[in-house]
Amino acid sequence: METQAKTALILCALILFTLNTGSEAHHANSAYDRTKSISVTGTVTQWQFINPHVGIFLDVINEQGNTENWSGEFQSVQDLYRFFRWNKDTFKPGDEVTIIGNPDRRPNMRSMWTEAVELPDGTHINVRNDP
Repeated sequence: METQAKTALILCALILFTLNTGSEAHHANSAYDRTKSISVTGTVTQWQFINPHVGIFLDVINEQGNTENWSGEFQSVQDLYRFFRWNKDTFKPGDEVTIIGNPDRRPNMRSMWTEAVELPDGTHINVRNDP
């Protein structure tokens, strides 16, 4: 009887593990102040088309003429590809873009949750994925 109990316990554990594989941990974008919107224009230094969130990195010249490194975080690779056909080659180092979004809540952090991108030709692309 003891062997049957162990077998049943292992079987139950396997079933529970299998049922749970669809659940994935995910962090919210609570680091960003969703009540404010800012924009920065700069030169792309890096485009990371990877999950869980895509990132763009820019060199931005501030009002004092100094270079600041900024980052913009986007939703997932799947969303950007599905809705905009963006891929790993969408932005390249040297491209000039403006990113618009919600600033980081932490002081002195030059990052944002990106809501839109403006291209040099004036094209405005709203990438926000929530209502």
